Amino acid sequence: MSETPANGVTGVKVSKAEKVAKAIAERFPKAEVEVKTNKWNRERVWVRIQKEDYRELMRFIKELDGNAHYSIGIEQDLGEELGFMSHLVIHYEDSPAISLIVDVHTSKDDPTLPDVSDIFPIALQFEREGMEMVGIDFEGAPDRRRLFLPDDFPEGIYLLRLDDKGVPEGMVHNAGHPYKIGGAKK
Repeated sequence: MSETPANGVTGVKVSKAEKVAKAIAERFPKAEVEVKTNKWNRERVWVRIQKEDYRELMRFIKELDGNAHYSIGIEQDLGEELGFMSHLVIHYEDSPAISLIVDVHTSKDDPTLPDVSDIFPIALQFEREGMEMVGIDFEGAPDRRRLFLPDDFPEGIYLLRLDDKGVPEGMVHNAGHPYKIGGAKK
């Protein structure tokens, strides 16, 4: 069965990933949406969304698939900005599932993103990790306790930050661990 894609060419089958990408691009015109194929020939939908549209996009994903599965969230220090990437799987009951990557950035001057744990409850553990590892403030997060670091770890120091808010050299005590940046101490 062939369908008519957005470019008007008939006879070309439109993949599930392309349909999802089109729906997201139409709903969020400022988003960068792209379908990429990985080395196993599986399509993934990549969405770079503005921070002000992030929460609404996550709601929209739930509209697209009420059984959408939030797999993981990954915080990043991108130099001038902090990033948070979420991997979701949608339409998995009709194999193959669609792998969806949502990428949102925030400035280091105002490192805030909206909490989405009321939409995807499992997101909270990844948001908590992002709070303590790079200092992203997930506004409205219902649980702000530390996830990995002890309660007495100094405020304002973030293990994965690459700037002056990262771990100072004086705090590193790893007895010459070979994976420490700079190699083992002799």
